Amino acid sequence: MLQLTNVRKAYQGKVILNIPSLLLDPGIYWIQGANGSGKSTLLKIIAGMVPFEGEITLKDNSLRHSPLIYRQHIGWAAAEPLFPPFMTGMDLVILYQRIRKVPQPEIDRLIERFNVGNFIQGQASAYSAGMTKRLSLLLAFIGNPALIILDEPLTTLDTNSFTLISDLILEFNQKAGTSFLMSSHQDLDTSLLNAQRALTVINQSIIQ
Repeated sequence: MLQLTNVRKAYQGKVILNIPSLLLDPGIYWIQGANGSGKSTLLKIIAGMVPFEGEITLKDNSLRHSPLIYRQHIGWAAAEPLFPPFMTGMDLVILYQRIRKVPQPEIDRLIERFNVGNFIQGQASAYSAGMTKRLSLLLAFIGNPALIILDEPLTTLDTNSFTLISDLILEFNQKAGTSFLMSSHQDLDTSLLNAQRALTVINQSIIQ
């Protein structure tokens, strides 16, 4: 259960977000709104990446008072991920594996499912946008987080990757009880039709 109370964010005196109360039970959520409506800012706040006013709790763990415990339950993938160019994808996977104490068979399974084995040993500087995106999504799934936050998850992905992400979202939600919070400035993408029956769409009006 994710709960936001009196969450407010302003830049240079301009209020970007003002959410008096929002309670999300476990599930799959799609935040839809125009560019500049505050979607990415909201997701970064919930992921613990941006300071804010108010309180956020996940599974009764407070982001403000117990940030390390809170973040252990979060997986995050940015809309346009950037990685240190000198690191390989495997370097990053191993880093996440050690932090989240994940057994090797789970890592091997994710590498296979995301189809990154043909480039993960190379440096991130040589990755295409699609390769970088797939690595970012893989990292978000490591460790079976309680909540996986995906900002614009379908950008730069090919058709096969669309289907993969849809299937994985349903699989993790149904088998592990993982919740998903995603955003887009577009209408609900037909590539997520496999998961649409489980989706709850949050209109941008709820985040303004």
